[in-house]
Amino acid sequence: MKKYKVILHSDAESDIESSFKWGCRAWGEENAKLWVRKLRRAIRKQLTSSPLGCPLAPESEQLGVSIRHLIIGRYRVLFTVAERTVTILYVRGPYIGLISEEAD
Repeated sequence: MKKYKVILHSDAESDIESSFKWGCRAWGEENAKLWVRKLRRAIRKQLTSSPLGCPLAPESEQLGVSIRHLIIGRYRVLFTVAERTVTILYVRGPYIGLISEEAD
């Protein structure tokens, strides 16, 4: 099986950090840490082995770039695939719209 390298863009790291901070306030720090570990484990499991099995994101056609997304619970992990490298662009929570809505 072909293995892919997964890279988190700084925006994706910021998204996870923001969600972690929200989780600390909502559920407590230990539960927020557990959530981050589960999220990272799910990302690693899926995207190191079969990122092309994830569908194209709705934003992909509008932006003219092949952006795929992985749904993990209430979160969308938006990423691109180039050869054997997966670059995670954003980790969108239920409170954040499509990528194109941010520019408006």
